[in-house]
Amino acid sequence: MTRADIPVGIDRDRHQNLTGRGHHVWWRRVALVVFAAIPVLGLLDVFGQGASFARAQSPAASLLVNSPAHIRGGLIFTTEIVITPRQQLHDAQLYLGNGWFEGMTVNGVAPQPSNESAQGPWQVWDFGKIPAGEAYRVWISWQTNPTHLGRHSQDVALYDGGTQLMTVHRAVTVFP
Repeated sequence: MTRADIPVGIDRDRHQNLTGRGHHVWWRRVALVVFAAIPVLGLLDVFGQGASFARAQSPAASLLVNSPAHIRGGLIFTTEIVITPRQQLHDAQLYLGNGWFEGMTVNGVAPQPSNESAQGPWQVWDFGKIPAGEAYRVWISWQTNPTHLGRHSQDVALYDGGTQLMTVHRAVTVFP
């Protein structure tokens, strides 16, 4: 192609020979690696639903909370709370911090609490008598609202009537 055959606005060195654009290939490669890393991190369970355990013990009982610590928006997941009393609990109450309900939808609870109420920043679920030595399991099915992001405290406290037995401190991070 002669100089006269080149269209107006086209510079042979820049457009055909790519002079001065050697570093651009590295920008494309870096962008490709970043986009490829996102699904790889997802496969390595960085973005959610791997279960994490939080425990607390007292002379009266032990409390285990099994729930993901990292979740994605729109994800449906289950939380298991296990109460194991060492002595009979006459009026077992679970206090769930408001962080459990921020940007979350409760799909179901099994077994159902006999009474539900709110006290300050806590949702209180009453489960009545729990005999000593038997693990009492509560399953809660959740869905994360798709537009919700951030990190939230999800504390769980166990009471016997008006007496606080223990508190489990945990947090959840919601990714887009």
